[in-house]
Amino acid sequence: MLSKMLLPTLLLALLPSTTLAYGRHWNKDSIKDYYTLGCPTTTKPHASQQEQLSVLTTFANEVFVQHDVTTGYNTYAAKNFINHAPEITGNGTALAIAIQGPMLAGGKVELQRIFAGKDANGTSWGTIHFKGINPKLGVGVIAGIWRLVGTCLVEYWDVAAGVQNSTNPIAYF
Repeated sequence: MLSKMLLPTLLLALLPSTTLAYGRHWNKDSIKDYYTLGCPTTTKPHASQQEQLSVLTTFANEVFVQHDVTTGYNTYAAKNFINHAPEITGNGTALAIAIQGPMLAGGKVELQRIFAGKDANGTSWGTIHFKGINPKLGVGVIAGIWRLVGTCLVEYWDVAAGVQNSTNPIAYF
């Protein structure tokens, strides 16, 4: 009886531990991306999780809190970083600086949490979650997701929403 119960468990243990629904594996080309996407000389192609967290924290403070968009992007992001953000239709630091600078002007950002780590494939990721307060756009919640190679930001996605009244007292933040 015990062997009948253990057999399925043992078989499951032999299966690969994690399968991603979307099979793109970035890690094998990461170092290539560091060079082909134009990472600045202020970054390096290999870094610890703590170094990546430090870079994301500094980048978030420079860009979103201090509104020094040019310094933040030119110091930490690849010149031709891949941009999946819906509000910016193109790649690279020049376009991000041109659009984000005016978008942040006159507003305020409250950083909520910043994370850096690796996925099951060994790819480095970082997330910046913040509250944006803008006189023209209102209050919003944004989660920016970066793929990193070493200390260089090479690819970006974001999820953003306007903050609505909610019965949940801890909604959004």
